[in-house]
Amino acid sequence: MSVFLDDALIERAKRNGDYDEEYDEERGGNDTAVIGREARFSFASFNERVNQLAGGLQSLGLNPGDRLSILANNHPDYLATHLACARIGVILHVLNVRLTPGEMAYAVNDASSSTIFVDEPFTSDHALSTLLDHTPGIRQVISMRAPGERCTGTLDSVVSAGHAVRSIERKVTDPVILIYTSGTTGRPKGALQNHRGSIMADQLMTRAGQFHPNDVWLASMPFFHQAGLIRSRAMLAVGAQNVILGRLTPEAVADAVREYEVTVAMLVGGQLRSVLRSNPDGSSLRLLIGGGGAGDRGVAALTRHCEQLHCSAIGVYGQTETHGTITVVDLQSAQENPDTCGYPGEGVSLRIIDDDGRVLSAGETGEIQVSGDMTGRYWNNDQANVDLYSPDGWLHTGDLGYLNEEGWLHLRGRKKELIKTGAENVYPREVEVILVEHPDIRDAAVIGLPDREWGEAVVAVLVASGEVKPALEDVREFCRGQIAGYKIPRRVEWHDELPRNHTGKIQTGLLRERYRVD
Repeated sequence: MSVFLDDALIERAKRNGDYDEEYDEERGGNDTAVIGREARFSFASFNERVNQLAGGLQSLGLNPGDRLSILANNHPDYLATHLACARIGVILHVLNVRLTPGEMAYAVNDASSSTIFVDEPFTSDHALSTLLDHTPGIRQVISMRAPGERCTGTLDSVVSAGHAVRSIERKVTDPVILIYTSGTTGRPKGALQNHRGSIMADQLMTRAGQFHPNDVWLASMPFFHQAGLIRSRAMLAVGAQNVILGRLTPEAVADAVREYEVTVAMLVGGQLRSVLRSNPDGSSLRLLIGGGGAGDRGVAALTRHCEQLHCSAIGVYGQTETHGTITVVDLQSAQENPDTCGYPGEGVSLRIIDDDGRVLSAGETGEIQVSGDMTGRYWNNDQANVDLYSPDGWLHTGDLGYLNEEGWLHLRGRKKELIKTGAENVYPREVEVILVEHPDIRDAAVIGLPDREWGEAVVAVLVASGEVKPALEDVREFCRGQIAGYKIPRRVEWHDELPRNHTGKIQTGLLRERYRVD
């Protein structure tokens, strides 16, 4: 049983150290842990790489509790750096490569990082110079590949200068990773994730997806988004292969699925459509991983894709503050009840409360609160930590939903996005899950806009499945009989794609601003 995040790799390296091909075929799986563009690693050689990096980081003067920022696309050394930091007590601060230099500088300064790892193409990017000009605390800039103009060293030099890893005292509650939230309610906040919560998230994913040594995982989601790291860590722990090829175009994703016979992947938008075009009669995929929401990222919407690819699917609902995972739902459960986002994982407790803090009964909608070892805290923000938890220690998700009689969770949307029309409350998600069942609607976001008569009017912003865009009355007629009349959209708008932030969340605030003006 793993206690620390890097334990599973150590055990795999020991187990596969004396690799025997004939035995391995009987056991299932193989000895390849990571496949990159430049190299392949066995479990033993990848563990050695992690050790070398850990020793190298210590030689740079990094101590337990220090923060190391990383600006990079997916790469085997990104995953190795994550595990190396965990091994020596350093907190890895992952930077979203899509942020502006100013946004990055805010996060780096708030994290008080002294060292940053930078990969191509960012080593020669003007944005890096701008970032470094505004982060005076950065003293060491390490290029993960070729030397760069502002770099003080390379990853190879760090590894070669390293020594045997000095043992340290660790606790399961020690933070291992720092991820800044998308900042939908103000300045981004740094969410800390620790050993225990990370392992729980990995194990929940493993059980739900039935990951095993024969699996091949394609790291198509960026590692600065926790979904990428969680899945790759979980796959590494069970002895499966990790295919890590950097930033991939949709076409490159389809090529990788075919070339490496990928069995498990989290594919979104153009990636999934490219795989479907390239594999009209099915593929090596046995499992797709979706999100917990409605629209083309929800697991229920994957049904038709799974039929074409002859695979199954699971959906995950979680937040950065809960190590990325709260509930998981399989395809069959989602088909039987498209509105559910799953059952809480082992060690996770849920409750629903009203505005007065009263715990609600089954079927009653209120704010979702979470308790358990998977809940986390914020970095360097005491007030945010106070606000994050109820007086009796339950984490506020800010999401609305209800639990049915069997304990399955049903989302209703963000608390701040509740629509009040007339004297009634409308939860956006309950309308969205109906809209995306329309054959001509691929994705949907429901928002409330000011209305003189009703206070707020229900407005649907839609993405068409093809060329046909149903008229308002057609959309309203489709909804009739499925939801109450006051929930049916009074207006529809059409987009090619819904605006999303870097974590995939629909930016409903942008939609409200746009159509409030209109």
